[in-house]
Amino acid sequence: MKFIDTRYLADGKLFNHGQPATLIHAEAPEDFEKLLSNILDSGYYDQAYYRTHSGMQDATRVTHFWFLSELVRELSPRSVLDLGCGRGDVISLLQHRGVEVAGVDFSEDIRASVWPNIRDAFFSGDLRERCRALAAQGRRFDTVCGFDIWEHLAPKALHEYIAAVLEVAAPDALCLFVIPAFGEDRVFGEQFPLEFEENRARFEAREPFEYLLAEHTSPAIPASGHLIWAHTEWWERQFERHGLRRLPDVERRLHEVFDPFFPHSVKAFYVLARDARAGRARAQALMTRPAQVTRARLFPRLLRDVREGHMSLKGNILPLVRQSAAGSLPPPVKQTYRQLRQWYRRRRE
Repeated sequence: MKFIDTRYLADGKLFNHGQPATLIHAEAPEDFEKLLSNILDSGYYDQAYYRTHSGMQDATRVTHFWFLSELVRELSPRSVLDLGCGRGDVISLLQHRGVEVAGVDFSEDIRASVWPNIRDAFFSGDLRERCRALAAQGRRFDTVCGFDIWEHLAPKALHEYIAAVLEVAAPDALCLFVIPAFGEDRVFGEQFPLEFEENRARFEAREPFEYLLAEHTSPAIPASGHLIWAHTEWWERQFERHGLRRLPDVERRLHEVFDPFFPHSVKAFYVLARDARAGRARAQALMTRPAQVTRARLFPRLLRDVREGHMSLKGNILPLVRQSAAGSLPPPVKQTYRQLRQWYRRRRE
């Protein structure tokens, strides 16, 4: 393992403005193991990590997690397992709506911040061990979520983790994974362009990168704790090895509905199933409704969650709603937005 001083590409894509950067060159599999050890031993995944990298604030759910919970609801879940759940913003909201939930996270430190209604459903530790323990208890989930988790795992153990997760997935389970996948995707486009020339050969070969952007150099820790940086086609192949196939038509409809509410990183999501027919059947209502109608249904739900205290109007949620409601949405949706705004103003008085 060694450090390389370099520069971002200067093609103007995303962060690419030719600025200087330091890369970690992971030259052998054991280098990735050392990086993972550095991450865990240094306490990198403490509460400060979640505030910095996911926008977590005390007693306030992250805006885009509310919309992610609604995206999950469109998949008609009865039981949801959230991998790398953090304090559980998404599954806490789902539990309030009667969905059976469980969440697993690396960090024991985050336990103190887990939402009260899901504390008994939160498990910390290694994802493989926790998934196998749940499976041994007879637990099966018809929806498995992983919002920015797979890239944090040691590359050589990735397939062990996928196999362990599938042990606890129901035969007709749908998987919803958000992954910072590089390159042009056939559904969600290019959310993460190639950033460094050093990675171009493996980018074009659709293989995981050897050069990782350094967040710290003593000890060496890659940016955001990401150990697997790879092209979207590579990620798709890894899940296919375990019988998980993408449902691109379902993904496209979800993008139509939810993209206005997501940062670019969350738009890089996959919906996968072992049984594609069963997966599409679960999404039938979503697929038969116009996207605009599905989006319109979100705003009364948001108003209800605000009134019931499950969601706050702090942050950027009102501007996002305003932007969407100002378009060609039906009058009832615009009325709901006005109610939200009035409610917020009264609370501030």
